[in-house]
Amino acid sequence: MTLLAEIPYPIIDPILLDFGAVKVRWYGVCYIIAFALAALVLRGLAKRGRWPVPVDKVIDVLFWGILGVFIGGRLGYFLFYGLSLGYEWWQIVEVWKGGMSFHGGLLGVIVAYWIYCWKNGKPRGEFFDGLSLATAPGVAVVRFGNFINAELWGRTWDGAWAMRFPRYGDFLRHLPPQQRGAYAPDASGWMQARAAGEAEDALFEPLRHPSQLYEMFTEGVILYFVLRFLMLRLGWGGGRIAACFLIGYGAMRFFVENFREPDTGIGFQLGTWLTRGQMLCVGMMLAGVIVWLLCKPFPPKTDAATEESAAE
Repeated sequence: MTLLAEIPYPIIDPILLDFGAVKVRWYGVCYIIAFALAALVLRGLAKRGRWPVPVDKVIDVLFWGILGVFIGGRLGYFLFYGLSLGYEWWQIVEVWKGGMSFHGGLLGVIVAYWIYCWKNGKPRGEFFDGLSLATAPGVAVVRFGNFINAELWGRTWDGAWAMRFPRYGDFLRHLPPQQRGAYAPDASGWMQARAAGEAEDALFEPLRHPSQLYEMFTEGVILYFVLRFLMLRLGWGGGRIAACFLIGYGAMRFFVENFREPDTGIGFQLGTWLTRGQMLCVGMMLAGVIVWLLCKPFPPKTDAATEESAAE
């Protein structure tokens, strides 16, 4: 026995408010918070003169990103994952059943703001630098939403901080056939089954890595502070922050995928270690390297700057 065998999963109902036909889910609220954080970051950059948009226009411009995230995220999920799972084309509009791809949402944002910059004559490098910094906090919040939903969990593991996630989506198939009709096939049915004292093995997954939290801290919190330091302390710009975001997110996600359960129905893509997400991250990192190479060289230090550096 270890000192801490496992950390109990803090069960939170994925539905925040239930109005019958209309349900407000924590996951949707996380997206709202993510866009609110992005607006705060971008307003701060605009006030500093580090984002080429007037402060009073930040919210208007952010609307392009909201469209890009949802359209791109849904299309990306369908193309990167849905087709492999046997989805039909008409199912792409079934947004109420969930399914969003970060890589697809990123492509959607890039396309949306590339068009915006072209139409409005904005410098793309500085524009995408600001967007990259503003994206990282949102990633952290949405990953926490995955944690609340008990989805995208980690691989089986019995370490000190492992967790048992509730089987919200498929607990019925783990119950005896004669008991399945008593509960709804969703989180509300799961709650009822747990209150009725159904077997824990049917309701919970085996011990797993809380990989959603790994992604929240690496792809969101850590990446944000690294990019903020590079942008506001070292003064990097001209597309370099965007390049660092692509490389940094891709590298961190590639690493954490080693602890995350491969997508059901897709599995590993090469042997027993490469996942679909890792394949997409490789492309993301390569794109980041290309963006870096396309950036203008760092300006040479002036004599005054060289003397100041030497004096320090």
